[in-house]
Amino acid sequence: MKQPEKKLPLSTAALVMGALSVPLAFAWHLCSLAVVLGVYATVAGFWGRRRATKHLLIYSATSQSYALWGMRLGLLGLVLASIMWVLWATNWLLT
Repeated sequence: MKQPEKKLPLSTAALVMGALSVPLAFAWHLCSLAVVLGVYATVAGFWGRRRATKHLLIYSATSQSYALWGMRLGLLGLVLASIMWVLWATNWLLT
């Protein structure tokens, strides 16, 4: 008997937060929000994927893909927001 596939915890939330962190990194006043969303997306994706391998449960491939892409986009948004934050703080973009 085949076990039903379960949805990975926070996989969709990690994907959405990661996807939102990238465009928000380029907005002047929203760099801090992009950093927070990037950190949350990375943590949620990592936690969900670790939980899946630790408990050896069967999760859907789509859900695992969402968590992985959420983690990747969260890291990208975190890096971009940090760079833009430094550029805005030093007034390098305004001169």
